[in-house]
Amino acid sequence: MKLLILLSIAAVCIALSFVWHAPWIGGVGLLVAFVGMFTDRDDVDVRDDDGYETSKTIRDMRRSRDR
Repeated sequence: MKLLILLSIAAVCIALSFVWHAPWIGGVGLLVAFVGMFTDRDDVDVRDDDGYETSKTIRDMRRSRDR
C-alpha cells in the first residue's frame, strides 16, 4: 500500500512539473519514486514447505536413484 501511495505522489509531482514548467518538482517526484521502490518490503519466503514436493517424495526419489 505504501508503494502505491508513494508512486502516485511521484506521478503527481512529475505531472505538475510539466504543467507548472518547474523541472525541480519532477526531480522530487523521481526521488519519491526511487524511495518507494527501494523501501518496498515484499519479502519472499525462501523455504516453502507447502510446495509440490514433500520430504517423502524427495526421499523416494533419492532412494530410487541410489539403487
